[in-house]
Amino acid sequence: MKNEKFIIAVLFVLILLSFSSFNSGSASNQTKCFPMLWNQGITKKSWVYLEQDEPRFYKKNSDISDGDHLKMPKNSWDATYIDYETRQKFSTPDKTNASFKFVTTGYRIEDQKKEFGFDFMVLNKDKKNEEPFIFRISNNSQKTDSKTAGTVREVGFVFDNWPQYWADEKKWTGGYHSFSGNYQVEKLNNLTVKFKFRLVDFNAPLKKNSIQGKWIGSYATCDLRFTEYDENGKVIKPYLIGIVFSNPLNVDYTDNKDDGILFGSPASKNSQQQILLLHGDKNGVKEINSITPENRFQTVEIDFKPLINKYLNINKKHKNIITGIDIYSATRAVNFTYDIQDIQVTGCTNN
Repeated sequence: MKNEKFIIAVLFVLILLSFSSFNSGSASNQTKCFPMLWNQGITKKSWVYLEQDEPRFYKKNSDISDGDHLKMPKNSWDATYIDYETRQKFSTPDKTNASFKFVTTGYRIEDQKKEFGFDFMVLNKDKKNEEPFIFRISNNSQKTDSKTAGTVREVGFVFDNWPQYWADEKKWTGGYHSFSGNYQVEKLNNLTVKFKFRLVDFNAPLKKNSIQGKWIGSYATCDLRFTEYDENGKVIKPYLIGIVFSNPLNVDYTDNKDDGILFGSPASKNSQQQILLLHGDKNGVKEINSITPENRFQTVEIDFKPLINKYLNINKKHKNIITGIDIYSATRAVNFTYDIQDIQVTGCTNN
């Protein structure tokens, strides 16, 4: 009888140990997710305007008044900006970088609020503290002249990271700009960009016969940029992979309209940047291609990790560090206006 009790007690202890071990193993495999942007959701005023063609910074359209509230690290290298119009310097008191850039390509500052031109508006300036800002972005190139009808015009947001390897100290620095660290693509299980979007206005081109038809049109895209580095910090290969999440005119810049690629190729030569734009609706991302009567915001959610696994052949033995995310509209001889808010970038790993 005593032996039976002893055996039962031992079995009970073993069951408890097994249960504890199971729980411990489950905990170690739990997913940990974290915000990757200093200004997650864009709730703080911390942006600068960059005319990217030159490039030139302008105090107009810039607002860094909340920048120091984000607790970003001080940066003596490039956190002081020079207004191209006045040549005056401007910065936050603590010399922290803007959390993102508002960027135009193909326009000049004098084109703002013109029939041919761009605009950048904050629709809820009197919002509550932790509410995200709502931005209206206009990219109107329909009234361009025939000579420049094929020129691409881009208007939107750039979130940067500038990784740097210091050979003497054998260490990396980064996380001074939009991203809060040097996040490596190969270490992430998920890399998700999420925001709310609505189309406000778009139209067809006036000059359909002036340039090759397939290049006329517009779209909105979210692009991920990352760079492969070797163990000495040398650049091996830059990558850009983007998802077009709004394509109301159904543009396609490849010879195969049935595949998932809008522009570019899954392969590139040697150290050349590999550029690949993908159709959202053919890669699991619902495209927003119409203006509904109530015109409510719709959520766009893109996980880049499965797209990288599907289309790119990265070297997982090297560091593949995120260098930026861009969200913008691109037009050729058409108009395109959209509203956007609550831009979030989230990474997930196993504990």
